[in-house]
Amino acid sequence: MAVPMKLRISVLMGIIIALADIYWTYTGYFDTTWLALGVIIFIADLVWLWIDIGMMK
Repeated sequence: MAVPMKLRISVLMGIIIALADIYWTYTGYFDTTWLALGVIIFIADLVWLWIDIGMMK
């Protein structure tokens, strides 16, 4: 079964967001507000990826 292109793009977006968030959190670690937001965004992105990858099966 072929995986739809929209689903592939969605997974790619999730990976790009995760990488950007890791960099953003790393550079803003000195400020607890930005660090907390980075962690929240990263967790939401992991859920996004988990759902999208689960749909690919």
